[in-house]
Amino acid sequence: MRKFLFLLVLIYNFCFSQQRNQPLEIKSNTDFTHKTGVKFPKEWNGFKRDRLVSYDTNNYNIGATYYFKANKKVTNISIYIYPAEVSNENLRDQFLSFKTIVNRNATNHPEISPEFVILKSEKVIVNGVKSYFDYNIIVPDFMKGQKDQNNKSLFSVYDCGKWNVKFRVSVENGDFERVKQLENALMVSFEPIIIAEKYLLESGENAKILVSKTAQRDSLMLKSTIEEAETKKEWLNTNKSVAELSSGFSDFEIESSIDAIQQKLKFYNENKDKITGSEETKKYFDNLQKIIDNGFLKDFIYSQTFGVVIYPEGENRKSLFNDFINQNNIPEDIIELMYKIYY
Repeated sequence: MRKFLFLLVLIYNFCFSQQRNQPLEIKSNTDFTHKTGVKFPKEWNGFKRDRLVSYDTNNYNIGATYYFKANKKVTNISIYIYPAEVSNENLRDQFLSFKTIVNRNATNHPEISPEFVILKSEKVIVNGVKSYFDYNIIVPDFMKGQKDQNNKSLFSVYDCGKWNVKFRVSVENGDFERVKQLENALMVSFEPIIIAEKYLLESGENAKILVSKTAQRDSLMLKSTIEEAETKKEWLNTNKSVAELSSGFSDFEIESSIDAIQQKLKFYNENKDKITGSEETKKYFDNLQKIIDNGFLKDFIYSQTFGVVIYPEGENRKSLFNDFINQNNIPEDIIELMYKIYY
């Protein structure tokens, strides 16, 4: 569904800062200062810096891990700062990628649900997404060989203008109150909003559009998809302040997608007899119309974004929407995302 987006990410990262073939551990016994001015201290709030890793040749993409051990229980913290791939899908893609990795490694079934965050200052409004969750993994054990470690965990990522800031917290046999205390301390020390203020983005009106291979299958689908993307771009530029657009281009507001899809369908209906389109495209729009007519547009968007959109009822309505899709023989790939808006 989202494979076509990866090429852009790779090209962007290569141009901004060439990636290393292998991450390089930076051997340092002192504080390390990042390009943004943020310091990764040797020690932080009683935590020792365990590793400092560079992922690119300019040391722009940096990650640091810290640990604290008491009563044989370990708390781990990871902080990452790296160049942002500025797009409407950036935070969503990172959240979903993390969720996939955690579910692959966990021995339980973590409930990683997005919580949408807004940070404000006089200059910028920063968007972020985070989740608190139980995370059980197998770790080495001196006596047993290995053991199942139970953790209370946090993942969060923020659009900070030209940079992203990401935090991981994992407290062995802890509680979420402790996780939130550490989160608050991280926000004070590493200040995502200050990074955003220093590295503002240009106007969202200059954003470009990338379309998928599916969208290019015929002229009617291509032009309808471009209409959808342009409508969303216009919605974001109209409904978000300059302060918010200066830090990122996220589209968590479901209204932006509602307007865009409705305009896509309107364009199709007005041009289906004028522009060449395949039978496959006709079936796609017939099914999309059926979804909308039956009151499932928000549920369609929830599925299309894999739940990373502001729609509180979405999770409870998933089975209802899936039943509707199956009963009407609508292909599952109808939810494919066909465009991306980026700087």
